[in-house]
Amino acid sequence: MNEENKSENGGEALRVKEAAAILKVSPRTVWRMIEDGQLTARRIRRCTRLLRSQVLGYLNGNGKIGV
Repeated sequence: MNEENKSENGGEALRVKEAAAILKVSPRTVWRMIEDGQLTARRIRRCTRLLRSQVLGYLNGNGKIGV
């Protein structure tokens, strides 16, 4: 795993498309989840990144909005 894909706290940073693949939804659905506050994204210049730990936590029912 590249160091460039690691966040400050050690979690892997995912692209929206990668998060969508993990969640088995479309990238547009991930964008809606971000807009609805279900997932938190960080902007790095023109790139949007999500923490893998948060995406996996959402799958496990630990998301901001209950599953």
